[in-house]
Amino acid sequence: MEFARLGRPEKDAILSLLIEQAYVSSEGETRDRPVCALKFTSAGLEHAQHLRRISRSKAERDVYLHNCLVRWAYDNTPAGGSASLQEFAGDEHWWSAGTEVTWDEVFAAVDFLEAENLLVVERIPGRIGVRPTPLGIKFAHSHMTLRTFMTTHQPHSSSVTNHFGGIVVQGNATGSNLATGVGNSQTVNQGVDGDALASLVAQLRQIAPTLELSQEDAEELAQEIDTLEGEGAEPTQGRRIMRRIARIVTPALPAAAAAGADAAVQAAIAAGMGLFG
Repeated sequence: MEFARLGRPEKDAILSLLIEQAYVSSEGETRDRPVCALKFTSAGLEHAQHLRRISRSKAERDVYLHNCLVRWAYDNTPAGGSASLQEFAGDEHWWSAGTEVTWDEVFAAVDFLEAENLLVVERIPGRIGVRPTPLGIKFAHSHMTLRTFMTTHQPHSSSVTNHFGGIVVQGNATGSNLATGVGNSQTVNQGVDGDALASLVAQLRQIAPTLELSQEDAEELAQEIDTLEGEGAEPTQGRRIMRRIARIVTPALPAAAAAGADAAVQAAIAAGMGLFG
């Protein structure tokens, strides 16, 4: 913190947060004397190692910039104008996992986001202006990672054709009766209640930010919730997806308990297991 040139109030706030999150324990603290030594807890050491690992990963740093640059442009673009990219260097998002990003990384991320139609980039001598496209604004309004957002916002065909011998079924056959063969063997798919499924998806999205998951696990959870929303009406598929969600969520219950959200997390898991049996 000396290296970061932080003042005493900032230092005290950071120390209090680290102790509150159980990342460090204090030694030598008395009523009249502040903390003179800190020791990592096992959770704190694991978190520090995680931050060091992702700070050295090119893929993680790229993903970080892809996610934050569009939202930064959205927050800083004036009406009818564009945000000056040079000002990004003075923003807190210039830091990723405790390390500074570089201009080479930022320029590469801007090029990528421009190619993906998320940013409009204006390049003139001495200034680079960026502003979000309509698609970029939708992403900024979402609570998704960019990978999940781009996956769920790809154009989908409104009709699916399934061939069963000489029979062609247009669209989704959920809830339909299909008779085939000489003996007219019949299959019935009852599906899952749509309102209950929507309520479960909303619950899961509400608890996700309380779990303190790694970025990889958070993205995987978001994808599974999106998949549940799209495919969970089929009971067998919904059951599989819910089991995968439970495997991601359950190890994060201690973090949720620390945030006072463990009851909501357990309620969401129980709702999912109850819905799919």
